[in-house]
Amino acid sequence: MAKFKIEVDLDWLDEEMSIDDAIKQEVISSIKTKITSDATAEITKALSGVVEEKTAEVVDDFLGKTLQAKIENMMIPYKKSSWGSEYELIPMSEFVGMRYENYLNKKVFDENGCEPRYSNDAKFSINEYFIKKYLEKELTSKVSKLIQTARKNAEETIIKTLEQNLRDQLSVDMIQRLNIPSMLKNLQEKAALLESNEQ
Repeated sequence: MAKFKIEVDLDWLDEEMSIDDAIKQEVISSIKTKITSDATAEITKALSGVVEEKTAEVVDDFLGKTLQAKIENMMIPYKKSSWGSEYELIPMSEFVGMRYENYLNKKVFDENGCEPRYSNDAKFSINEYFIKKYLEKELTSKVSKLIQTARKNAEETIIKTLEQNLRDQLSVDMIQRLNIPSMLKNLQEKAALLESNEQ
């Protein structure tokens, strides 16, 4: 339930207007004023957030493009050699690229990938260390697969060769043990004996 406190100045009342009409009109105008001021405050608040956000985007975009153009056109002096005193003007992007390449190729790690105490103990650059680790990982897995495949193939070949040798030897051994020629001779003799017995 809403409570309103209304003060009505009766001095300005027209004779034609009743007190009820004056109160109604005053209440309506107060409500209109309150709603208008609240709506105006909300709209102003919402618009200020949107305007601030859009302004920040436009300013950031403008500054980014301006700085990019400035950096692309910016030339800095670069000393060609450590011994000479001759300088050359090169673009900022080229200088950053050279510094990045030097950083990647400078020897900063020992064999374990740690920073050594002394610069003379550094053996690998960042590039070399990570390439070595990658190759080590890849080669280890591939060599291990190759070894497993070779071992499996060797085992299969050995087993097949042994089986074949055993078959060959068993055949020869069986034939010799069975002494088939003498067995045939014995069978023929027994067959002859049986024939003679039957007659």
